[in-house]
Amino acid sequence: MGMKHGRAGYSVYRSQQWQALRLAAKRRDGFKCTSCGGRGRLEVHHETPVRQAPELAFDLGNLKCLCPPCHSKQTNAERGIQPNPARDAWKSLLRQGTFLTC
Repeated sequence: MGMKHGRAGYSVYRSQQWQALRLAAKRRDGFKCTSCGGRGRLEVHHETPVRQAPELAFDLGNLKCLCPPCHSKQTNAERGIQPNPARDAWKSLLRQGTFLTC
């Protein structure tokens, strides 16, 4: 499971076994994000990344379903990327609709 096409686990994510395992993880997690409970589009996340433990690539116990925002937060945290408070404040203002117009 080396680096093919520049991404660890490329062959894992292209396999039929992965597609079946993704569906099993979604069923197990009730088709909702295990972090926020959101429904809709879900990404299946390896708790221990494939690049660190290729032997766990197809282990259902190493997977959890996350919505895209939670998946991004989780992945950034694993990579040591800190959240930007200014960006979070801006996103909060946009969600509230609290912004000035000239």
